Amino acid sequence: MIPGKDETMGNTRSRLRAGLLCTGAALAFFAADASACVPTALPMGVKGPGLCYGAEVWPEPTLGGRTLEQQFDFYRAPSTAPTSLIVWAHPNGMSKALPEDSPMYQALVVPALRAGFSFASIEFRHPVTNEALPNSDSDPRVPHYDLAYALQFIRANAEALNIDKRNVFLVGQSRGTLAVWTALQDDMRDPDSPDPVARQSTRVNAVYAVNAQTTYSGAEFARRFLIQDDRARFTAAFNRQHPKHEQFGSAIGSVNAGVKPDPPVRLIYDSQEVGRLLSLQEMNQHDPIHYPDFGPALCGAYAKAFGSSAYCTYDADPRYQGDPMAAYAGYVDFFKRYVRTSTSSP
Repeated sequence: MIPGKDETMGNTRSRLRAGLLCTGAALAFFAADASACVPTALPMGVKGPGLCYGAEVWPEPTLGGRTLEQQFDFYRAPSTAPTSLIVWAHPNGMSKALPEDSPMYQALVVPALRAGFSFASIEFRHPVTNEALPNSDSDPRVPHYDLAYALQFIRANAEALNIDKRNVFLVGQSRGTLAVWTALQDDMRDPDSPDPVARQSTRVNAVYAVNAQTTYSGAEFARRFLIQDDRARFTAAFNRQHPKHEQFGSAIGSVNAGVKPDPPVRLIYDSQEVGRLLSLQEMNQHDPIHYPDFGPALCGAYAKAFGSSAYCTYDADPRYQGDPMAAYAGYVDFFKRYVRTSTSSP
């Protein structure tokens, strides 16, 4: 949330671009630039790294300018019946790759596959980390919507991936808690689109997030967490450093308990909750990007909207610091509570 760090975006509740991925008929999904991967209908039984969901290419500053593409790695759970799916969004300084000998693979992929969930790790642009990227002339909202695009592409290829479109879950950390914002937006599907991908839902059953930023507005951060005397100075500095700050927004301000209510959220932070307003000098002693009070702020919005604290829970404790096995312990069990069966309502 401090300028130059990893933040997430928005409070825009709008549809994805119409015609995304579409060249015309059926599942011949898109045309792409020659320099990019080419997203096409996936073959039956597909799995492994480098599956293409979009045609964008960008230099990633948190990886030394390495060129990235809109791809995902897919870990298929062995099953004859369609499986539930967990979608992972990584933090800054990482790519979608999860080597089998890495702590993150052990914490995330192993328990998912063991429980019968398939798992997808997404490469994506971030609205603040990648704010210097030029937005598309046809869709000025990018790069905000990559996770949503990926969800739609995966659902459009559900048969090839053997996944149950009714049971999709998001897990993310830091930069990857773009997943929280994505999950709290109204469904971005366009049911009337000629594009079979754009007709797919972007909604998920539940979200699990570690060190989640729940607002990406400097003004809201100041209002919620800083003493009044320091708010204007912080906000002005934030806005100067982020010329696109108006396109950022707030997961907190997106909470909706209406006809199609937002999904349950579980939040984990690796430092103790502060519980009071701080001066800028005091805030400098904390990590404002992973500020633990982001959690109670979002859960307070959930409690106000739903009239219950059951839909958003958080735990803030230093024991999670540097320990993915602890931070993600039980995350699959949390998702299991929200798996829909054939008799569940949609």
